[in-house]
Amino acid sequence: MTKTVLLVDVQEDRVSFSIVAAGDRPNGVRDFLCDSQDEMILSLRLAIDDLGASLDAAAFAAPGPVVAGAIQLTHAPLRLEQTRLQEALGVPDVRLVNDFSARALAMPLVEDCSLEQIGGYRLPGQAPAAALGPSGGLGVAILNPDGFVGWVASAGEGGHACLPAVDDRQSQVIAQLRRRDPHVSADRVLSDRGLLEVAGAIGQLDQAPCASTVALLLEAAQAGDAVAREAFQMFSQWLGVVAGDLALTAGARSGVYVFSPMILAWGGQFDRELCRASFQAKGPMSGYVADIPLFLVTEQHCGLLGLSTLFGTG
Repeated sequence: MTKTVLLVDVQEDRVSFSIVAAGDRPNGVRDFLCDSQDEMILSLRLAIDDLGASLDAAAFAAPGPVVAGAIQLTHAPLRLEQTRLQEALGVPDVRLVNDFSARALAMPLVEDCSLEQIGGYRLPGQAPAAALGPSGGLGVAILNPDGFVGWVASAGEGGHACLPAVDDRQSQVIAQLRRRDPHVSADRVLSDRGLLEVAGAIGQLDQAPCASTVALLLEAAQAGDAVAREAFQMFSQWLGVVAGDLALTAGARSGVYVFSPMILAWGGQFDRELCRASFQAKGPMSGYVADIPLFLVTEQHCGLLGLSTLFGTG
């Protein structure tokens, strides 16, 4: 008998979910906002009752490491607890997964029409792939072929590694950021809040005003504001640097996939050429990285898609 499964992707205070037969791709996705696990459970139970569903299993993805059967979200107060979810939903099979492990699992299932390739080549054969995604922070995961017919996702917290400076201007900006917090990580900078911090640092260096929200910064960049334009360019460059480092570390010959609705919303302010050039600028290993494709993923519900693989693929 086919199982009915609940797939849930939690991002800060926004929850997306789908109830499907095991192995099916997510469909009929619903979204809601919540601030606590109990509030989330109440909304899910109401939806389950409304659909008349009887669950056999559930999987939850959220940004943060799985520790002792729980995920404390990295940039939000919400905490997911496996035991509590099992009891409240009446489902013994509840799985907790780092959100970028889920996105890594989705990579082999993302259709070509949902991939924008930024340089490199589609290489034949099985090799590792890597996923990263700037949003409220920087998620990172690696997908490895298991030697048989499937893939294994490796969770990590690589986004919290220190951010490198590759030129003098970046060194100046990082020095400004250190005045607020000495740990300047990729997770801190390659995020929505980080973009504003970078813009503020550039404004301080140039003694020029800068926008106070991402929306206003985007509007200023589109109007030709120098501080705003440089902030988006520097972000694009740093994303390429970090993605290239990840490709080298993981041996990600199958590609590096960028999952980021935030970047998709920027349109042309995300400098693809600069990102690709920074991705490849790896000294004696530049030739190795030059072949690796960099993908911007436009599929909307990759977290749910990845979770669906935990119960078999359709």
